[in-house]
Amino acid sequence: MNFQKGKSAKNRPPDINLTPLVDVVLLLVLFFMVTAQFAVLPGLKLTLPGVDPGARVEAAERLEITVTGGGDVYFEGQPTKIDNLSLHLERTGAMGDGVVILVTADQSVPYGRIVKIMDILRMGGFKRIVFAARPETEAERSGADSEYGGAQ
Repeated sequence: MNFQKGKSAKNRPPDINLTPLVDVVLLLVLFFMVTAQFAVLPGLKLTLPGVDPGARVEAAERLEITVTGGGDVYFEGQPTKIDNLSLHLERTGAMGDGVVILVTADQSVPYGRIVKIMDILRMGGFKRIVFAARPETEAERSGADSEYGGAQ
C-alpha cells in the first residue's frame, strides 16, 4: 500500500506492476519450447535394423542417403535414382574428412543394393560412412541367434 501525505490519488502517476506479466510470458515461452520438441516431422517409413548402443559420430557436415523397403533411394530427402547418386554428391561439393554420409536403410533392403551405394561413395572419395540403426531390445537380442542361423 502506498501511504503518502500530501498527494491525492488523482495526482499520483499510474503504477504498473510488471512482475505478473513477466511470469506469464516466461511460462508461455517454456510451453512453446517444450511443445515444439514433440512436433512430428514428415519422413519415410523405415524399419531400422537393431544394434547395441555405441558412440555417436560428430561431424561438421552430414549428408543423408535413405533407402526404403521398396528400394526407393532418397538423397537429402529428395527422391533420386541410385545411378544419379554420384551426380548429387558432386553437386553438394562436400569433400574431406569432416563430411559424414549417413545411410539410413530399411532392414529389408537387399545387401547388394547397400554395397552398390557404398561403392558409389567410395569412388566419390567419401571415407566416413555411418549406417543408421535403432537400439536393439532384449527380446531381439535373445532371438538373434535363431534369426541368423545360430552363428556364434
